[in-house]
Amino acid sequence: MTMKILSYSLLIAALLGGGCSTGPASGPNSGRNIGAVTGAILGGIAGNNMGDGSDVNVVAGAVLGGILGGVAGNEVDKRREELEAAEAQRQYEYEKEVREQAKLEEEIKGLEEQKVQDNIARTATDADVKAAEQEAARVEAELAAKRKAYEESQERAKRILEAQERIAKAQQELDELEAKENGTAY
Repeated sequence: MTMKILSYSLLIAALLGGGCSTGPASGPNSGRNIGAVTGAILGGIAGNNMGDGSDVNVVAGAVLGGILGGVAGNEVDKRREELEAAEAQRQYEYEKEVREQAKLEEEIKGLEEQKVQDNIARTATDADVKAAEQEAARVEAELAAKRKAYEESQERAKRILEAQERIAKAQQELDELEAKENGTAY
């Protein structure tokens, strides 16, 4: 008898779920498909256990279970789609807000820079310009002198390292030569 129930349930489940090409567990109607299949199986079992266990009861239970399961699964699909749409909308609004915030920050930065430039332009005299240019020239000259001193010190350090390597090599050769003269080779 159990084999009979299973056979009917699987037949109805196959008929209800046969319309989906991507399979009952995927796609936009997956909740409906899973609900219909599960409902048909459970309905078939319930139909067998109710009444006299005739084929009519099994088929009626499977059909009714499949329909009710499909309706319930369809509601699950609708709710999932609503949640996904709401999440997509929230994400869109968040990204839009981030872009607008970045744009406002850039505008504020530009306005602050313009304010500084405007203050300088209102109060600066020819003497101020000359003093600023002289200070820039002084700092640039100091930078050039320090850069030159740094490069020279790096060159000296390089030459010292090269001399140390030559000393080590010459010392090694000297030690080898002395060892040969004394008859104690390495």
